[in-house]
Amino acid sequence: MKWIGLTGGLASGKSTVARALSAKGFHILDADLIARQVVMKGTLGLQSVVREFGSDFLLASGDLDRSKLAQEVFFDASKRKKLQDITHPLIRFEVKKRRQELENSGEKIAIYDIPLLFETKAEKQFDAILLVTCSRETQIRRLRDRNHWSESEIEARLSSQIPLREKESLADFIIRNEGSWEDLENEIRRAQGWLMKL
Repeated sequence: MKWIGLTGGLASGKSTVARALSAKGFHILDADLIARQVVMKGTLGLQSVVREFGSDFLLASGDLDRSKLAQEVFFDASKRKKLQDITHPLIRFEVKKRRQELENSGEKIAIYDIPLLFETKAEKQFDAILLVTCSRETQIRRLRDRNHWSESEIEARLSSQIPLREKESLADFIIRNEGSWEDLENEIRRAQGWLMKL
């Protein structure tokens, strides 16, 4: 089975592309979804997070207050590492299990939607890497319009990731997402053709 990494940058349109490829019949594993599942209420992952960070990061329902925890760790590298040391092994275990299940079921291609593929130096895990990209100006405009973030928050978030221009030189196939939905659909069809040839 071909194991394909799908990545991008903030507001590049990666999730939209993932949904479109899923609708075309490709099996997508979503790193963000798995990251949420391994710290759901009742999991060992959540117990470990609470042990490390305290019960202040729980909602009244007993679920993890993800946005509060994200704010806590975003500007503190040591806290971020502590969180990653808890969650990353759990995520890797879950992904390995699901990948094996897909392989056992006879799938020819599986796509792992992983936002920080290059940042976590995961390139060697994949047979090929598909990148969704756009200009930095487009990222800034979308983050301002969609997330209503301040200029300083946008800058902080973007600078925490490798620039898309740099990622383009590392990817095997590039989907450009600058224009209309029709333009993006054409790019996705092009990517579909590339995937089917692998």
